[in-house]
Amino acid sequence: MALKETRRRRIGRKNGPIYYLPSDTLPDYADYPADIRMPVFAFRIDSTKKSFCEGTSHKHDEFELFYVSKGSVTLYTENSSIHISAGRGAAIRRGISHFIEPDMMEGASLEIIHFHHTLLFGTVAGVLAGRYLLGILDNADYEIILFDDTHTHSDYILNKMHEIYDLMQNDVFGNDLHVIANLYDIWAAGLANYKALPSVALSRQQVQDKRRIARATAYISEHYMEDIVLSEIAEVCKVCNSECCRTFRRALHMSPMDYINRYRVYTAAELLTKDKSNTPMSEIALKVGFNYASYFNKTFKRYLGETPLQYRAKHNEKYKSSDPIENLRI
Repeated sequence: MALKETRRRRIGRKNGPIYYLPSDTLPDYADYPADIRMPVFAFRIDSTKKSFCEGTSHKHDEFELFYVSKGSVTLYTENSSIHISAGRGAAIRRGISHFIEPDMMEGASLEIIHFHHTLLFGTVAGVLAGRYLLGILDNADYEIILFDDTHTHSDYILNKMHEIYDLMQNDVFGNDLHVIANLYDIWAAGLANYKALPSVALSRQQVQDKRRIARATAYISEHYMEDIVLSEIAEVCKVCNSECCRTFRRALHMSPMDYINRYRVYTAAELLTKDKSNTPMSEIALKVGFNYASYFNKTFKRYLGETPLQYRAKHNEKYKSSDPIENLRI
């Protein structure tokens, strides 16, 4: 079955991944700094969801784990199709075009987990990243890893995936640490069937970009509530405006202003999750650096797929709705 391409889009959730066309070039070992956190995103989807049955190919900059809890599915990539039955699962490397088609005769249900590699390995210049990550990111041998009877630690990994999904459904202090611990366990066990990873060295340009990005993001985290212009970021990076933009594109696959807006929106999302006083949106907007509520609403919806009011209604315990997550795409 031929893959269908889709326009670049974003999932309407704070933790949602960014999707790229198959023709897009992914950044070389892009490292989202801790301040722009790409947390774990866990959700369940079944064949009653329209988006599950569209057969639309996509790829994203997060790794994907999925477990088939009911029925069976076929995983399609550009070069292969793999049938996966209930009780089994798979891992999909970042940047791999794919879609998952349910068996419509018996139906299907999946538990899906997305996570960015920097959640585990931080900067790609780190020792652990060099040993356990860089050899995977663009290695054809690691595009898809099946967790079935052929994998040494299949049951162990699938149980860990269950634990992550359950942990992500409960907002308990410390749960995020247990999630990360389980991801490390999955990563280590997932490599059990493979030989040692090839050693990958960072280029001088990548190391230089990391230093510049570290300075820039530290400045943004201190001044995001103020008006920030490109020349200020460039000055912090000790480069001209155009080189500052190129640095962000190479390292983060986004512009400096895109990073700033993301940071402001994610900060606003956190405030909305904790807000118990029905704070006016205009006040929330000002707190995170938006001078106009209308632009805040537009930008918030651009990144998270819903308005600030809708986000607060879904994610704040005081306002939370019981409505299921809609319009998810795997």
